[in-house]
Amino acid sequence: MLPYPIVAVGDLHGQRGWLDKLVRKLEALPEWADAKLVFLGDLVDRGPDVKGTVQRVIDLLAAKGGACVMGNHDLALAQAAGLGGEPDPFWAKKYACYDGADDTFRSYLGEVPDYHTAAGWADWLRRLRDAMPASHREFLAGLPWLAEAEGHVFLHNGLSPELDEPAAVQLELLRRKQWAGRATPKLGTVTATEIKPGYPVWLGADKRLSANPLPVPGRVQVTGHQRVSGPEANAVRIRLDTSGGSREPLTACLLRGPSEPPVFVASS
Repeated sequence: MLPYPIVAVGDLHGQRGWLDKLVRKLEALPEWADAKLVFLGDLVDRGPDVKGTVQRVIDLLAAKGGACVMGNHDLALAQAAGLGGEPDPFWAKKYACYDGADDTFRSYLGEVPDYHTAAGWADWLRRLRDAMPASHREFLAGLPWLAEAEGHVFLHNGLSPELDEPAAVQLELLRRKQWAGRATPKLGTVTATEIKPGYPVWLGADKRLSANPLPVPGRVQVTGHQRVSGPEANAVRIRLDTSGGSREPLTACLLRGPSEPPVFVASS
């Protein structure tokens, strides 16, 4: 359990400059000295400085404490390039056309992939993995799926009302990073017809969950994933992805306590 105060930060997508601007504003808060940080995932792809963004997050967490949860773009990169083991064929194929993947290659390799065969693509993924510092590979591959505080849970997307498992069981599966064969879609639902064994709905496979997640009794979900025009908050969830890596502002929220309203801070 993370102690309060907590500062949660929306999807970064390689925007190191926006993160630096946001941190300068956060440093002016009286709570900053004691605050823990939670990054809501999607550190990679789309932006101009993926490598610098990953390093900045590592450094901030080392200095402040907290967590970074895994987003779908982080999952795609880690699984496609085999950052923590062998490449996953599902993700290797999917990442070939993933939005913003070229920007991650450009940041680490200085060039974008040029290939005509599956073997050529696999070689580019190997080159990307080898170009990444070991600390970045280990960090991205090891990202948790969930971070928790007394009154809040932090994850990339949201819990699903289309699974048989109640919120408490879904949270336990997130803690264990278990999905395939462990979560059961309800019959007749979209999840039942479109389920992907390698792609947990909580990390992004079901985009609807960002706006309408299964409620967690007594706690508020803090999420990113789907870009919104401004931060949103109600009794069930807080949504912070105002950037999507394509436009400012990048948004954070200060949580002073388990039942305190969020205080939003924007990079611009």
